[in-house]
Amino acid sequence: MRQRVTAGAGVVALVAVVFALNFYRLPVVALTPGPAEDVLTRVKVRGGTPVYDSKGRLYLTSVGIDDDVRFYEALLDFANRDVQLRPRTEVFPEGETSDEVDRRNVADMVNSKSTATVVALRELGYSIEPSGVEVDDVVAGTPAAGRLEAGDLILAVDGHAVTSTDQVRTAITRHRVGDRVDFRVERDKTRSAVRVQVGAVEGEPRVGVVLRDRFPAPPVEVTIETENIGGPSAGLIFTLAIIDRLSAEDLTGGRRIAGTGEIALDGEVLPIGGVVEKLVAARRQGATVFLVPRDNCPDIRGARIPAGLRVVQVATVDDALRFLRQPAAGATGC
Repeated sequence: MRQRVTAGAGVVALVAVVFALNFYRLPVVALTPGPAEDVLTRVKVRGGTPVYDSKGRLYLTSVGIDDDVRFYEALLDFANRDVQLRPRTEVFPEGETSDEVDRRNVADMVNSKSTATVVALRELGYSIEPSGVEVDDVVAGTPAAGRLEAGDLILAVDGHAVTSTDQVRTAITRHRVGDRVDFRVERDKTRSAVRVQVGAVEGEPRVGVVLRDRFPAPPVEVTIETENIGGPSAGLIFTLAIIDRLSAEDLTGGRRIAGTGEIALDGEVLPIGGVVEKLVAARRQGATVFLVPRDNCPDIRGARIPAGLRVVQVATVDDALRFLRQPAAGATGC
């Protein structure tokens, strides 16, 4: 009788453990291939400027994120080669809520479209220069926290008028850690002076703000319609799609081309996350070429690249354009 009671208690304990594990939320997120959308169909141009159709496709790629991974779901994810488990803090930094991350991703997408438009129009010969500097975000725990706010328009630094982020950064880096920087800002149509102490990030003078350039109304009105996709990683494809739509030249050459990469104002293509999942998403849409930021190549080496997909690394928009125009000339894989 004692053995039966002991055995029964063991079974109950085991069932309780199994039940508890089923509800245990792991500190990870599951990254899966997300939607891939043809951007060419989503670029709208107004104002009488000629636009041109293409025979091929230019796909932005995305990553699906499951931030509620349970124990047994994780076991299934481990067995799925198209799913990658990553520490939750890589996607949702400590101290930030999911809503805060979502809002930042929406803002990043808006900025990505604006930057892509400027870069594309510059490639097409238009002269577009920044007309102001806006605080896009303030990093918690830095000297600027509580002093500057997102949305502030920076008019001057240390008494000198500024109109670009480069001018603001140059002014800050002239200081030493511990110095104070004098900003003249406009907030809610009110101008005021704000003094911020200089901190350090990796030994470099910083105050803890993310800045973005403001531009006057572009000479060509371009909009890009997207839904339920955030972040900055579609910048490269946005740029190429705008150039393609405004050029008689068909950059696609009838091909299905996908890619990823954040775009900088100088045309540099910056690395992003989830690139392996994006390869799968691209191939599911029938893409045969995938443009990837050069600095993402270490993430791809050793990964399973879908059959029939050619990966081409690019460091700048010019690299991407060079490949699209002459696929056999100088294209390099990862």
